[in-house]
Amino acid sequence: MAYDSKLAVVIGGATGIGAGICQALASRGYRIALCDIDEEGAGTLAAQLSPHRVTFHRVDVTDPSSLVAAEAAIRANDDDIDLVFANAGAISLKPFLDTTEADWTWLFSINLFGTVNAVRAFLPGLLAQSGRSRICVTSSVTALRTPPMIGQTIYMATKSAQLGFTNGLRTELEGTHVGLSVIFPGAVSSALRAKSEARRPGAVQVQIPKSAAGPGMISPQEAGERIAVGIENGRDFISTHPGERPLVRSMQEKLLAAFD
Repeated sequence: MAYDSKLAVVIGGATGIGAGICQALASRGYRIALCDIDEEGAGTLAAQLSPHRVTFHRVDVTDPSSLVAAEAAIRANDDDIDLVFANAGAISLKPFLDTTEADWTWLFSINLFGTVNAVRAFLPGLLAQSGRSRICVTSSVTALRTPPMIGQTIYMATKSAQLGFTNGLRTELEGTHVGLSVIFPGAVSSALRAKSEARRPGAVQVQIPKSAAGPGMISPQEAGERIAVGIENGRDFISTHPGERPLVRSMQEKLLAAFD
């Protein structure tokens, strides 16, 4: 299936899951507007893809004006945007009593408010254009189950907040031509922890044991491919790790039991 005229905006697309998404979409013929704070990573990825289908826009999701500027620059050359991925994120792994107010503010500013800023910048244009489009928000499977390790209070709070935000937004998008997908990745091999620690030394104090990696670590390319298939099928919710189903079901059964 060819998508030669389609355009995907991938915010947080330079490395990790975002890069996997860019690769999966580029292989399907999408043109990519890659938005990221990581210029070096974006340059490396763009060199791997066709230079004719990738443009780079430097954004910092904690700075709404950078997202507004990127949206304007993308719109200057294209009439319609088909997909917008709010994928930028960071992680903090440390026991709750070791966390500080500044830790919480930092991670929420990226994971939650970065998502809000991205949607606020791109949604008006998506609603105004004639063609159909879809917003895709990267949450985490950790928002759906109890973690098998300590140190995830901040991270899980931000990812659960993303889910709450999208649940509310979904109702407001009903009757429009803008769809919404929420992505729940499991363990993906990436530089997320290293990049987060580099941006905020001390953010990662707990290493994830192999026993807590869930049902298998996958590559960003495999995650990106599974996400692309979910988008093609118009799924409201997309999982990259089918093996997480029993863990999620266990959590949901406990929740549903409260209504008995």
